[in-house]
Amino acid sequence: MPKHFFKVIAGLLLLLLVVGAFWFVYAPAHWLRPFVGTVTVDGHPAQADLYIGHPTDSEAEAIAFVHVPGVGDYFLNFEEEKYREATSKEFIRFQRGVWTFAPMNEGRFSQPLPFRAINEFHLPPSSGHTVIVQF
Repeated sequence: MPKHFFKVIAGLLLLLLVVGAFWFVYAPAHWLRPFVGTVTVDGHPAQADLYIGHPTDSEAEAIAFVHVPGVGDYFLNFEEEKYREATSKEFIRFQRGVWTFAPMNEGRFSQPLPFRAINEFHLPPSSGHTVIVQF
């Protein structure tokens, strides 16, 4: 085999190693995977997609992403017990997860309404709807 073939293979392996290292360092702050929970809108069960991520690989600092079709998208910060609405320009939804362009824990998080139950976020009315997310 020609020498340049081995150089190309070595270059590709090096590139793969660099991309893999970049993924492991960069991805935790941007990647959320499917999660289980229930969502109600105006007191009625609603179809929603829930995802969870650990921006620092610490479960205590978990951030959830909730997509409620026709109502809105929300980031929920478990550590600070706060939330914020998300815009469609902040993320890409895939079949197996959500990728955020900026680290998921960045942005202005606000206080939700008082908690009614354990592991619940009671979000103030937004676009005319009250959303409750329970994990």
